[in-house]
Amino acid sequence: MKRALLLAAGVMLAAMPASAQVVRDQIVAQSNFVNRNPVAIPQISMVVRADFVLFSVKYTTSTRSEAARKDELSKQFQSVTERAKKAEGIIIEVGTPGNSASLETAAMKELITNQGADRSTMDLVLKVSVREKDTFETIRGRTEKFVADTPLTGRVEGIIGDSQFLGLSEPKKHRDALIKAISDDVKMMQASFGGSTVPVAVNLTGMEGRVVSRPVGPLDLEIYIPYQMSLRSGRND
Repeated sequence: MKRALLLAAGVMLAAMPASAQVVRDQIVAQSNFVNRNPVAIPQISMVVRADFVLFSVKYTTSTRSEAARKDELSKQFQSVTERAKKAEGIIIEVGTPGNSASLETAAMKELITNQGADRSTMDLVLKVSVREKDTFETIRGRTEKFVADTPLTGRVEGIIGDSQFLGLSEPKKHRDALIKAISDDVKMMQASFGGSTVPVAVNLTGMEGRVVSRPVGPLDLEIYIPYQMSLRSGRND
């Protein structure tokens, strides 16, 4: 199992916020992608614990008849969704991790894909809530148990994908804290490089952007607003 572990000896390794995107009022970032190429990260950021982890599950069947394959996957879909209703902290979405949506957004015929003449698949996403004492291993175990305990229909098989995404349910709730921290940093910069007789003008751009994230641990996300800062001293007027 690959996961991003980006902290070493107190020095954060550079990583792209790969596949990070806002879905409704949540934000997700792939947790097993590491890019060693340098990437610009603003000075002010916060590390927060993820609210949920997204896992992909591919259900596949090789029953000879296409109609039978469709019937098997339709029944499998019903089995999975009914089981999720009874499971605490597990929500079924359609699509793939990082690009998923609620069940209501897709019809059954849109979920089933034919792979050649004798194989059909259905991609679902398990959105698993992070509990207070969870580790990634306990969440993974809970997910594997959910999939293993869900009855399979006909020749259907279920496979959990290698890629997982960490997510925040309400990224806006962290925005105020980020803005306060940026404001404090601006004041420190003005005090350090100027004063009452030498004013320092600070220009911020990008503050209107959304909060974005990158994984920095098994269940941790570094979040930030992708802003840029420039200073101009009154001595140059």
